[in-house]
Amino acid sequence: MSKKLTPAVSYIRMSSGRQEASPKQQRAEVEKLATKHGCKIIREYFDEAISGDATAKRLGFQRMIRDAEQKRDFAAILCWDQDRFGRFDSIEAGRWIYPLREAGVWLITVAQGVIDWNDFTGRMMYSIQQEGKHQFLIDLSKNVIRGKIEAARNGRGANTPPYGYDRTYSDHTGKLVKRVPYGEKFTKPREWSMRFVLSDDVEAVNNVRWIFETFAHTDVGLSWIAADLNRRGVPSPKGKMWSVQTVAGILTRRAYTGANVFGQNAYGKYHHLGGNGEIVTGPGKLNGGTPIVVEDVHDQLIDLETFDRCQRKLADRAVTGRKPRYSRYLLSGVLRCGHCGGTLAGKGYHKGSIPRYYACVNGATHPGKCCRYQMPQKPIEDYVLGVIEKRLLGDDAIDRIRRAIHRRAKSRTGFKDRTRVIKSRIETLDRKIGKGSENLLLADPDHVGDLSRLLAEWKQDRDRLQAKLERVATNPHGQNPEETARRVEAELTRLRDHLRTGDPVKVRAVVKSMVEEVRLWWKPYGKRQKRLARGVLTLKNSLEVLSSDLRIG
Repeated sequence: MSKKLTPAVSYIRMSSGRQEASPKQQRAEVEKLATKHGCKIIREYFDEAISGDATAKRLGFQRMIRDAEQKRDFAAILCWDQDRFGRFDSIEAGRWIYPLREAGVWLITVAQGVIDWNDFTGRMMYSIQQEGKHQFLIDLSKNVIRGKIEAARNGRGANTPPYGYDRTYSDHTGKLVKRVPYGEKFTKPREWSMRFVLSDDVEAVNNVRWIFETFAHTDVGLSWIAADLNRRGVPSPKGKMWSVQTVAGILTRRAYTGANVFGQNAYGKYHHLGGNGEIVTGPGKLNGGTPIVVEDVHDQLIDLETFDRCQRKLADRAVTGRKPRYSRYLLSGVLRCGHCGGTLAGKGYHKGSIPRYYACVNGATHPGKCCRYQMPQKPIEDYVLGVIEKRLLGDDAIDRIRRAIHRRAKSRTGFKDRTRVIKSRIETLDRKIGKGSENLLLADPDHVGDLSRLLAEWKQDRDRLQAKLERVATNPHGQNPEETARRVEAELTRLRDHLRTGDPVKVRAVVKSMVEEVRLWWKPYGKRQKRLARGVLTLKNSLEVLSSDLRIG
């Protein structure tokens, strides 16, 4: 008479997609294990490329626990090793083991044999081994992030190229051996180095440039850019429709300036990158990191000035919560009532040939506070745009800016500000280095290695700052004033070209970039009428050299 076989299930898990042979090997060994212990495998549960402590993502594991509680059709779980079952610590392990024990299910592994959760010795042995498995993950986390930090400081470690880039690989001698197009998967040998290069897909490169230029130099927002790309039938990086999130992901990718970036997201379950480039124990926050940035590692697609302009615009909209919108009123947001300080908003009249107006909002929302002054749209727009083009974007204005830049270059105020910041950071590091040296003398031998590395990193940071301070001292006025003047001149020329296109989006961008506000005053005219008496156009702080004598009326 044959012996009755024990119903069992197998649980197979691999931690990463690179363990291609692992499931096959585990199944083969688990089948032998079933024969050895007189079990019959009735089902398999499988989790692919998921860490043993990411139980919330292990859907196969969770389904196995539910089936044990509800179906109760198996008495054993067979797997390769205790760490395949899970790398959670002993506290979390109780959450998953308790329902199995209540259902009469036990664990059998190839490596540890039968694990009896009903026996005191079995529980103790399991807990000790489980804590060891979990500690392995914590140690691995620290070692991995240490290696990534070291690679980042050497301009290496980036893996996923931004949209618009391909990857080139060189061997240990520096010889170029392979080029991988964007979107194609490839795992490089350890000794090879990788670099992002502009993609052979010229359309993708031009799309990225258009996104940055449009967002930086016009008044449109992320939604408008995504909608325009979709309208033109341009496929997104994943071949689907463009979304606000996709556009934002491109605009915030520092790698487009040619830099190698690590740690922009400080997220980590056990360790993360700290503000001084050190390893911090504990979970980090998404988008809360202080990244390590190494310039000129990859091909540059976007210049740093355009990238920074986009970041300022994104930050401004995040703080104010202002949602961009397309408007036919070119002076929206800059016109103010001189009597009450209220906004002059565009009023869209659509009956017959009645013109559109800008009207003080306080006249309608706060009766009695203001007399609801208003101004026809076309005359005030023509006047303000004429002032901008003739008096702010003319050749004489550019000459005045050039002279002002050279005057400021002779001032030592900027030099004092720069050196004060650098000296303050050096003093902070000196205190850390002094304290760290004391701690090193008193440290436990097990911690000497980590403290020595941290101390060396602080000293490297201090040396870099000292070198920067010396560079500033040799060039106390910062950038070459002539280079600065040429850059400003190019920017004003670009704005003048935008103004002359007549494109409302570009014209609004010119106004927003140059004008802080236009304040208008009226005076009585006849019995009930009022007409414009005067106005003052105030420029942005960066153009205060031109802000004199800009009177309207």
